[in-house]
Amino acid sequence: MTITKRHNNGKKTTLLAAALIITGNVLSSTTETTDLQFNPQTSSALEVKELKLTNGMTVWLNEDHSQPKVFGAVVVKVGSNDCPNTGMAHYFEHILFKGTDKIGTTDYKAEKPWLDSISAQYDILSRTNDNTERIKIQKHINELSIKASEYAIPNEFSNLIAKYGGSGLNAGTSYDHTFYYNTFVPQFIEQWCKLNSERLISPVFRLFQGELETVYEEKNMYSDNVVMPVIEKFMSAVYSGTPYEYPIIGSTDNLKNPKLSEMQEFYDKYYVAGNMGLILCGDIDTKTIKPLLEKTFGHIKPGNAPQRQTAEPKPFDGKTTIGLKLPIPIIKATGLCYRGPKAMDKDDVVMTFALQLLANEQETGMLDSLADAGKWLGATAMAMPQKDAGAVILGVIPNIPFGSKKKAERLLLKQIERLKNGDFSETTLNHLKMESIRNFHTNLENMNKRANMMVSVFTQLDTWNNYLALEEQINRITKEDIVRVARKYINDNYIRMVKKFGIYSKDRLTQPGYKPVKPKNTDVESEYAKALDSIPVKPIEIRTIDFQKDVNRIELGPLATLYTAHNPMNNIFTMNIKYRCGTIDKPILETAESFIKTLGTDSLSKTEFGKSLQKIGTTMEQYAGNGTFTISLSGFESQLENTLKLLRHFMNNVKPEKKKLDDEKKSYKIAIKSFDKDYTNVADAMMEKVMFGNESSYLKYSPTSSEINNLTGEKLINTYKELQNYECDITYTGRTEDSTVERLIRKYLNPGKAMNRHKDTFRKYISVDKPTVYVYLTPKARQNIIGTYTQLPKADTWDKRAPMIIWGNYFGKDMSSLMFQEIREIRSYAYYAGGEVQLTPKNTHPQEHTAFITKMGTQADKTFAALSVLDSLMNNMPVKEKQIEIAKQSYLNNMNNNYPSFRGKADYVAEDIFKGYKYDTNKEFAESIRKVSTDDVYNFYVNNVKPANRAIFIVGKLNKEDIEKLKNYGEVKILTKKDIINM
Repeated sequence: MTITKRHNNGKKTTLLAAALIITGNVLSSTTETTDLQFNPQTSSALEVKELKLTNGMTVWLNEDHSQPKVFGAVVVKVGSNDCPNTGMAHYFEHILFKGTDKIGTTDYKAEKPWLDSISAQYDILSRTNDNTERIKIQKHINELSIKASEYAIPNEFSNLIAKYGGSGLNAGTSYDHTFYYNTFVPQFIEQWCKLNSERLISPVFRLFQGELETVYEEKNMYSDNVVMPVIEKFMSAVYSGTPYEYPIIGSTDNLKNPKLSEMQEFYDKYYVAGNMGLILCGDIDTKTIKPLLEKTFGHIKPGNAPQRQTAEPKPFDGKTTIGLKLPIPIIKATGLCYRGPKAMDKDDVVMTFALQLLANEQETGMLDSLADAGKWLGATAMAMPQKDAGAVILGVIPNIPFGSKKKAERLLLKQIERLKNGDFSETTLNHLKMESIRNFHTNLENMNKRANMMVSVFTQLDTWNNYLALEEQINRITKEDIVRVARKYINDNYIRMVKKFGIYSKDRLTQPGYKPVKPKNTDVESEYAKALDSIPVKPIEIRTIDFQKDVNRIELGPLATLYTAHNPMNNIFTMNIKYRCGTIDKPILETAESFIKTLGTDSLSKTEFGKSLQKIGTTMEQYAGNGTFTISLSGFESQLENTLKLLRHFMNNVKPEKKKLDDEKKSYKIAIKSFDKDYTNVADAMMEKVMFGNESSYLKYSPTSSEINNLTGEKLINTYKELQNYECDITYTGRTEDSTVERLIRKYLNPGKAMNRHKDTFRKYISVDKPTVYVYLTPKARQNIIGTYTQLPKADTWDKRAPMIIWGNYFGKDMSSLMFQEIREIRSYAYYAGGEVQLTPKNTHPQEHTAFITKMGTQADKTFAALSVLDSLMNNMPVKEKQIEIAKQSYLNNMNNNYPSFRGKADYVAEDIFKGYKYDTNKEFAESIRKVSTDDVYNFYVNNVKPANRAIFIVGKLNKEDIEKLKNYGEVKILTKKDIINM
């Protein structure tokens, strides 16, 4: 479950700006246009049919049979702005996973008096300030919760979603809405509708004690994040006097004092049919579905939510300066924040393009060009349109280490004046519009992105047809519109933001000392669940890719292959050139990737090269992975040859620049110094250390600072150019004839000259000779991160892999897993808790060991309680047949729901063939999964997991006594930064 924050697109952002990216608007983050050709037979997949149920609930239906899945979401137009600083909307998001008077209970009539008593005690607690009395009330709540739990069936709702074809179950809360969603197999649409309507009709606030502590853990997690406290300070300053000034999750004091009676009032007020929307996108039949929707969602209580009172933010008056703390040394940053247009305002889209003229994805804007010229390190321009208010941020990072913030601000203001005076060409604006339209349509063609767009548009109180008309709206934007909007909003009234070194103090949340609530009905089914079993369904058929029919394969040379797939939607192509050489082969490739992104060629500057791409509506991205270096291209079919011509020019003539190399070296040093300020970075490096030892990608395959310091631009460029000598796979999705694509690739990429076979980048999972605990101390952490690693046996057949995978899913994969249930749901010892089997390549490394890893985040004073439960589960795993069946079903659901879109088919086949497969093995593996029994899973655990030594790592706050206690779990080793990353 998440707090929703939509991020503006933008390739390059300053550290300050990155700290200030807040909830955006669908129009500002994806607005884009031009003249496109659509296949009339498939363009219907973009249509959304709107229904109105008899109770007033709005339904948006989008029928698309290209993938065997449905995305379903229930959207409620209520968020944190309707309950400022209380966190109530977010609490309620959590509560809707706890069931109803029918789901999640063995006997609601007997359970209800206990729940009513708990509610009354929480109301008393919220009015009590005396600490002794508060402890007494909390103890009583704990006792009542234990009694109520005798009737609860924990996690029944999520279990049923998984049982009936669901995957990706989650929810999110934003300032203005809350939504609940997952993907599911079409055969189970009746069960999905019944479950998701029932959860809204009569939710029950059961197991609230545990959920309260879970939200504490979420608050702790955000407090440890480097950026979130900065965002909160920024929002408080910019949106003072409006609900936007408060964090979505609420204040610490309010989190400690929830009133369940007020939550009931909140539900009665906002969770009514007229304030909700149902979004269904995918493999559905819009002509026949309405009776089912009336029978289910039509029973939700009718009514409309009260009119919300809009609080206008105070206008900025003159210039005000605020400091924002970030624990990142040396780098300076400054930014200017102006009032901006609201979401859906007619000026919103225009402002998007005004800002793109300053800074954009291709880095060709007025601010970008100054970075290219070495006037500053980087800059950003972004809009933050909210439903009731808006803001615009322009930020810069001066050169390291002596760049002046004042000088940078003067340059920034000068570029702003250029924009306001119309010092840009219509041609530049038209190129940005063309690029935007291409992105607009590629988002529409993708089922997942389209579904999320439907949610966004619906919550902004707009219509889908208005959204589709965005292309026309963008085409009408003129230079005069840009100048008008820039002058209107970017004026002499603003807040200046200055980065200061430091961290914000953290509120203290301590464990209340509750006894864990341990529901005894974990294997019981409610009568409602039993009734769902009577609904007839068709068996799930796993859809697979036909390697011969769905994708065409063309040999370009001994070590080069082209894979092509047809685009049935529009005239936009994508091409991925994947060289089989990565950072494990050449550790400096990561630095080379970062460096070349700042460069132009011998005849085109970085800005000029970006404008050349924009002129033809193409984007180019390059990124290094462990075993590959990928160049990704996207553009219009008519410009395919021009795109490849530009790529060829860049690859042949990219030109190093000393100033940019110096900046790269400085940035690398700062990244190393700042590495342990983000505890998730440390946890990732610790995990690599325990899994791979000295083969960790943070150690062996990352250059040291001294190695970086000794690099020359020429060496980095030569490393980049040498990629062309390596084995490569090229994937293309589009409409151009294969023979033409092949000819152009041979002409401009010359893949036939590749002579270097890929290096085997497989890294062995190391053995754990004895139980060991690795500790990395972070004294200021509020949440400790705990992980474990266990080496498992080889698995060279599908039948050997199946019980291993199902055991891993059962133990730790999702909300239904043992880890999640026992550690988070029952005991509230962690916000996230899960684990996953790490398989080895079946065809290329069948004799190598596999592995299992776990990870959880827990409040520092719960560390040993959480670790004790995990250790107990690993050593004495309970066997629950129903949950094992759900684990099997979940795996099959994911297999089905992850069937690739038309854009993903060529890459899917290319990767499988590279791994040694001759056909899609999903159906074959599914048969092995279906054969797995409870005994198979238990025997795998007894023979391979229980007796194995484990490595544990902890990143967080521990004292000497804690470290002594850790010796009960194995030999304790205290690690420092140099032990986990190359320095």
